[in-house]
Amino acid sequence: MSLDAYDFAGAATTRAQMRESATASADPDIAAVLSRPDTPDELLSRPFQAVSDLGTLHGPADGPVQVPDLAADSALNGTIDTADDDACALLYQRVLLRGTADLQSQVISRVRLRGLWPRLTRDLPSAVSEVWEQRFAELALPGQAGPDE
Repeated sequence: MSLDAYDFAGAATTRAQMRESATASADPDIAAVLSRPDTPDELLSRPFQAVSDLGTLHGPADGPVQVPDLAADSALNGTIDTADDDACALLYQRVLLRGTADLQSQVISRVRLRGLWPRLTRDLPSAVSEVWEQRFAELALPGQAGPDE
């Protein structure tokens, strides 16, 4: 198939419509990263949210946590033990990408998030980690003690 067969103009129009829709109701910092040309289509089709205060993250720091439906699949389902770094990191990654700020507050522990952050930033789209680090400088500085710790 030759390149002439592809509708690049139509694809560009569709992507522009996706970007406009994604940024319309997003917080300004999230809208800014979604407006970039290198933003993955996944983020445009399902914009992410972020809590406005790390103090609202009240998920369990240890013990079991129920995997929300939006994060569940064959690799992650039912209940996980937050002490399992692999399972906890996968859960947090999915909740950061797909979850509302309210769900993030219920599932994610501030303490565990800070401990797993360097690992999470390797797998999260840079737009997501950038917004979280801009909002919460303590995430960008691993090893720094945050308030209330």
